[in-house]
Amino acid sequence: MKKIHSILLAFITIILLAPHASAQTALSAEAEAARVDDIKFFVENFYYGDIPENLHAMTTIDEVIGALDEYSRYMTSDEYMNYVAAVGADDVALHNLSEPAVSSHMLYGNIGYIRISTFSTNMDKVVTKHYNDLKKRGADKLILDLRYNGGGYVESAEQLLGHFEGVKTAYEMKTREGTTTVKPIQSNVKFPKQTYVLVNKYSASASEIVAASLQDQNAAIIVGEKTKGKGTIQSFFEFEDGSALKLTIGEFTGPKKSKIHRTGITPTIASEHDQELSTIHGRLLKDSLAQKNYKPVDNLQEVPATKTFHIHFTQKMNLTSDNASNKVELIKVGGVAVPISIKPNGTDTLDITPNKQMQKGGSYFLVIHPGFANDAGRTTKQGIYTPITVK
Repeated sequence: MKKIHSILLAFITIILLAPHASAQTALSAEAEAARVDDIKFFVENFYYGDIPENLHAMTTIDEVIGALDEYSRYMTSDEYMNYVAAVGADDVALHNLSEPAVSSHMLYGNIGYIRISTFSTNMDKVVTKHYNDLKKRGADKLILDLRYNGGGYVESAEQLLGHFEGVKTAYEMKTREGTTTVKPIQSNVKFPKQTYVLVNKYSASASEIVAASLQDQNAAIIVGEKTKGKGTIQSFFEFEDGSALKLTIGEFTGPKKSKIHRTGITPTIASEHDQELSTIHGRLLKDSLAQKNYKPVDNLQEVPATKTFHIHFTQKMNLTSDNASNKVELIKVGGVAVPISIKPNGTDTLDITPNKQMQKGGSYFLVIHPGFANDAGRTTKQGIYTPITVK
């Protein structure tokens, strides 16, 4: 007997599984025929797509599956067990089994950063814990990283959307029975209004549900590359021997019916590949410094990774003051302040040396805060900063 496993999933298939041809060798001819009939039944009644014209004439599992979309497939019991174990785990990422599904840290400027590698079953609980920890550390802005996130459980996407103010609709879902409006699962823990969501060309499915919903409702800023464009939803239909049919049963769109499938989400702020984090963090740093009336000076391009910087003043300064070291910061864009050593070089120059080699290809800001005193006791009133690119 067959039964429907009713968990709705939205995945891009990126787990490496054995070819489903092994399914046929594991079934007798009689069992194969019965299984084909079951699969035909599900296709006729639930499949969202064009029903193959010659479906009734098909006699093998391969033949039926080969006539469906690329996200529908038949899994042996071992394949299905491994698949569910991978996407259901809370400490496993689909694209990298050694990486936590959720991780976080602070960025310079009181910005919290949370990376979500997959939408696992318990993701919302883990994300909430990470966010509360970041708030305790002073985060008043947030960056959510959904790059390389191929999807996962749709309900986890609905839970994540419940943390955003202004999200009244999670997404629209079209099935054979019509269109349904799906609401977010509201949370008492709300993300800050200044929240930015990173995506790239590998962000798909549940990630795109989140991105489309936030963009349609102006609830966050989407940053990065156009997303994958995998806008269909799959459901599993289990069989008694543990095998399962993963079948496309619907298509989702944004709350304003913005199409996702084979189109993708175009970010509000575009970025080059793998530069998404530095793009938005650099922009936030510049905005913060501009609000403090800091003056930008010429960019430093192709700076050696072992560079010592020299800050020249137009008059004699009291550079031996204890607080001189607090007036200079070297900030890694996409990271935090880098430890530096400061040494007076005469009465009008400071030598600034990073305590560890800067990252090649990385971007930095050298920030000179106001408050330096000259030999007459007068202090500088305006801060300056210099963007740096390391070769």
